[in-house]
Amino acid sequence: MKRTRFFSWIFMLTLSFLLVIPSLTALANAKVYHVPIEDNVEKGLLAFLERAFEEAEAQQAEAIVLEIHTPGGFTDAAEKIGMLLDQSPLKVIAFINSKAHSAGAFIALHADEIYMSQNATIGAAGIIDGEGNTADEKAESAWWAAMEAAAISSGRDPEFARAMADKSVDLRDFRAPVGEFLTLTADEALQVGYSEGTANSLQEVLQQAGIEDSEVIAVEPTLAENIARIVTNPIVVPILLSIASLGLVLELYSPGFGVPGTMALSAFG
Repeated sequence: MKRTRFFSWIFMLTLSFLLVIPSLTALANAKVYHVPIEDNVEKGLLAFLERAFEEAEAQQAEAIVLEIHTPGGFTDAAEKIGMLLDQSPLKVIAFINSKAHSAGAFIALHADEIYMSQNATIGAAGIIDGEGNTADEKAESAWWAAMEAAAISSGRDPEFARAMADKSVDLRDFRAPVGEFLTLTADEALQVGYSEGTANSLQEVLQQAGIEDSEVIAVEPTLAENIARIVTNPIVVPILLSIASLGLVLELYSPGFGVPGTMALSAFG
């Protein structure tokens, strides 16, 4: 009887050990993907983020940390990036290390958690056209709704997101009376629930998020993705269009197909 009981205990201990091993292995192999969002938001950035998310999901990463430093950019690209974040099965963390303005604020609001460095800011999300002028009422209305929806999607008060994009919202307690866009400091964002914490390094973000023991995998744009980001930059696009237009005009007054035509095709490409 004692012998039978002894072997039963051995069997149970062995079984427990075999069940624990996969859990320990999974914990040891937990990965966090660190992805930068820098400079202007454009379609080249979208392509880079799609690759980064695809790799992270394929590796069954525990989370993705988007380190944000951007003044904004194209709203259509930002909206597609927001959809990418919403559709990802992974936990998405935004780490604003300096500023997330305009389209950058919109992207950050689609993250599951937001952390900000002490000197970081989020907001100033007014929509403007390609010439730097205020967008028409239809575009403004759509953007206001998109900003509010972004805040709601992550369980945040939409009033502050609306004030970031709509000058008619009065939030003078946060230096945003009527006529000014709202921009929040790290302390203010924490106060109103637009941040989960203040962190001055990636490691501090991981600690506060409870994933400090994970392996950090840094993802950087490839050469092709960097080139794509340059040619889709909001500043560069008008220049390329001007070069293309000039090339076409010159080609019309030149016999055959020569340098101007090639220049125009290259700029359009």
